[in-house]
This record gives sequence, C-alpha cells and structure tokens, in this order.
Amino acid sequence: MKDRRAFKKKERALLDFAHSYLSEGFPNPDREGCPPDDALRSLAFNPRASQLEVTEHLAACSPCFRRYSELLAELKAQQQSAELSLSRISVWSQAHPILAGTILACALFMAIGVGLLFRGIRQPSVPPVETRRKPPTEPMNPTVAYTPFSLDLSPLSRPRGAEPSEPEPQRLAVPRSTLDLTLILPFASREGAYNLKLTSAGDTFWSEPVVAHLQKGKTLIRVKSDFRQLPTGNYNLEVQSPTGTRLIQPISIEAALPSRLEQKP
Repeated sequence: MKDRRAFKKKERALLDFAHSYLSEGFPNPDREGCPPDDALRSLAFNPRASQLEVTEHLAACSPCFRRYSELLAELKAQQQSAELSLSRISVWSQAHPILAGTILACALFMAIGVGLLFRGIRQPSVPPVETRRKPPTEPMNPTVAYTPFSLDLSPLSRPRGAEPSEPEPQRLAVPRSTLDLTLILPFASREGAYNLKLTSAGDTFWSEPVVAHLQKGKTLIRVKSDFRQLPTGNYNLEVQSPTGTRLIQPISIEAALPSRLEQKP
C-alpha cells in the first residue's frame, strides 16, 4: 500500500510537471499552423473522430495545449452536472413514484398530440367518398329485330335413277341481316337433329345445330341467324343429319333485302 501511494504521488507530480511544461514551454504568439477551435473541441469531446495531426500539434504548441485543457475541464464539468441531475432525478422518482409516473404519462400524451397536430397540418383532409352514389347505369342492349325469311329446299331431292349430270341448283339470294330463317326440307325428310353450315372455298363462316319438326306435312327448320358480319358474295348452305343426309344449296349474301321473302331454287 505504501509503494502504491508513493507511485501515485510520483505519477501525479510527473503529470503536473508535464502539464506545466506543455502549457509554457512552447510559446506560439502568432499561432502559426494552429488547427481551428472546432478541431480542438472534437479532440476533447470525441477523440476517436479527431485527426492524428492535431494530437501531434499539441505537443509543440502551448496556446493550443492550454485551450485543449480548458475544453477538457468544460467536458468534465458537463459530465459531473449530468451525473448529478440524473442522480437527483433517480432519488426524487424513488421518493415519489406515483407523481413521476403521472408526469411521464403526460409527457407521452403531449408528444403524441403534437405529432398528430403536425401530421394534420402537413396532410390536407381528403373529402369523404360518397358511398351512396348510384352506380352508372349501363346502356341496355337494343333489341335485335329478326326479319322472317324462308328458303325452300324441297327441290334439292332427286328422284331415284336421276343422272349425276343434273344441273346445279339455282343460287338463291339471302339478305345480309338478322333473319328468322325457315328452311323447307325435301319431302319425306326425317325429323330430328341437323347441322347447318355456311361455307365458301372450304372455309366455314357460320354453323348452327338445329332440330327439324314436321308441320302440316312439311319438315321445317327454324333458326335465328345473324349474317350482318358476313362479306357479300357466294356461299353454300349445307344441311346435314347424323344419318348421312346432306343437302347443299348455293346462296349469295346480298346487302339489300330481296323483294320476295321466300326463295325457291
């Protein structure tokens, strides 16, 4: 213990001598090459962020060393004041826990209120969206009018023993429109399922499954067709049944409605 006390006494004497020597032994009245006061403050308050050249300069400039010593004393005083304030607050909060909790809660609510106030100032209020606004009414599709139109296909049946060189049926005109189409099939044609096709040059432009019914001694097919998108020109109307019956009637799609509503080959 005696050796330790003697060593600390000698260490203190050495530090005092070094401090006195550095404070007076390197006068620099013109302050040549001295760093700015901010560099000295940075060395005192945040030594890790300071530059090495500033530390080396202190060992050869008494005015800068004295200023550095003043900054260290200022830092020590601030630390002691902060420690004293924290100590007082700790003692007071331990003596008055309920009052301390109330003050802390009030401060928290005040911080939240200020934050909401600034947020309301920065962000203008958005007008409420009308939830009862009626949805826009969509335009209703106009009713499509289908014009009655009939095609008599009864002459397509050939009598037994007819020659294959029989001339091709006459081409019938059909309007390029929406039609309530009635097809009159050849005599003794069967009722049941058929398939209609409109073809040209091997391509199918329209197809529809239909059912034939017997009415007043005639086998009829009724179907609603829309030919408005078809180009005008020549086509073949094919009527085919699952049993192998196949009728082909040449037609021409025309823009104008023919004067006769029933076309016969």
